[in-house]
Amino acid sequence: MDKQTEKGKVEKAPNKPRWDNWHVRLPNPKDQQRAIDLFQRSGAETKSDFVRGRILGESFKVITVDKSAVEYYRKLSELTAQIHKIGVLYNQTVRAINSYHSVKTAQILLEKLENLSAQIITLQEQAISLTIDYRKK
Repeated sequence: MDKQTEKGKVEKAPNKPRWDNWHVRLPNPKDQQRAIDLFQRSGAETKSDFVRGRILGESFKVITVDKSAVEYYRKLSELTAQIHKIGVLYNQTVRAINSYHSVKTAQILLEKLENLSAQIITLQEQAISLTIDYRKK
C-alpha cells in the first residue's frame, strides 16, 4: 500500500512477509541429489507440486523402471506397430472388395486378405509367447 505525502511523492509501504511465498535451501549436495531423485520418481509435474504434496502429507506415486522389462516392452511395441500396419492394409483391402470390383479383382484381393489375416495371427501369437516368457521370469 502506497502512502501519499505532502509534496506528492509516493512512499512504498514496508515489505511484509507473505505466507504464500516460501524459499528453501538444501546446502548439502547429497540432500540436493536425494531431493532431485525423489522428485523425478514422484511423477509430479512441477517441483512446487512435489514439495507441496510432501509438506501437506498428500499421497504421491513413485514411478520405477524395471530394466529387465525394457527389452520385453521394446519387442511388444514392435509387434503392436506391425499389427497396426497390417490392420490398415486389411481395412484398405476390405474397402476395395466392397467397391464392386470385378470378380477376378475381388479374388485377388481376397487372397491378399487371407495373407494379411495369417500375418496378423502370427504376430499375435508372437506377442502372446513373448508375454508368457516374460511372466515366467
